[in-house]
Amino acid sequence: MKRFQNKIAESRRTLPITILYGVGIWLLAGLVHQGWWFQFLCFFASVYAMIHLNNINMLIRIYSRSVSVFYILLACSATWMFGSILGTVQVLSMVIGLLLLCSCYQDQKSVGRTFYLYMLISIVSLLEPHFLLYVPIFLLLMATTIYSLSWRTFFAALIGLVTPYWLYTGWRLYIYRYQPEMAFDNLNRFTEVQWSTDYSAVNTQQWAYLALLVVLFIVGTIHFWMNSYKDKIRVRQIYNSMMMLTIYTLLLMAVQPQQYDTFIGMLTIVVSPIVAHFFTLTNSRLSNLFFIVTMATILFLTGMNLWISSSAF
Repeated sequence: MKRFQNKIAESRRTLPITILYGVGIWLLAGLVHQGWWFQFLCFFASVYAMIHLNNINMLIRIYSRSVSVFYILLACSATWMFGSILGTVQVLSMVIGLLLLCSCYQDQKSVGRTFYLYMLISIVSLLEPHFLLYVPIFLLLMATTIYSLSWRTFFAALIGLVTPYWLYTGWRLYIYRYQPEMAFDNLNRFTEVQWSTDYSAVNTQQWAYLALLVVLFIVGTIHFWMNSYKDKIRVRQIYNSMMMLTIYTLLLMAVQPQQYDTFIGMLTIVVSPIVAHFFTLTNSRLSNLFFIVTMATILFLTGMNLWISSSAF
């Protein structure tokens, strides 16, 4: 017998309805009034990338669009992020980065895709230096779960990281050719990065959203570990990569809570497939009840954040 959660997860109508829901949330949050058109386009580009990530990797072994559905639901809960151009660009870059990483599975000759992956990280780090903290974990994933790390891909990663800084610094040397010392002012941002721990920088809305993601991650991870034998090896390794990324991101948030907005995007991206896997492939009374409670919590958080941050209220 299919329960409510299974009917929702397997329905072909769920994704179109959720997309309309997402558009509605953006409108209520102030899309038109605030002129967030670029951020809106970045958000739905990331939704499309999540759909593509699910399709090409077959993250769920039955037909379901719940990976992108849960991404929309969770991302729309954090309405305070809508107005941030940097935040939406980071999220879109993270999803594309995951697409590139997963496409390199067991391919130690994937030099081009590895180069583009690390060049993308490097470009975003020009805007937010903390983004470079993801370089070690991506290298670790290439070595332990994606199995794409070799001398060729390692040097491709290094070249990808260096290229944007090399080109940007060269451009600045040309602009400030009569004041060459000014060309390197952009590197001063790395010496100005705050490494102290300041939990007061996280407000109640942000704590509530983080708590939701952590609970969903724990439940989804336990279920996956107990039932992962039913999935293909490639799918298991991709989910293991996402779990490692989740734990690593939580550690970053623990030591750098003031960079909450930098890391919460990655957390939303990697938790969405994990919780989608859980709700789509379970069929018990308890999981159905948990699904209803989760939906109610997401709607409550979304409504609360809209009330607090939206220009429409």
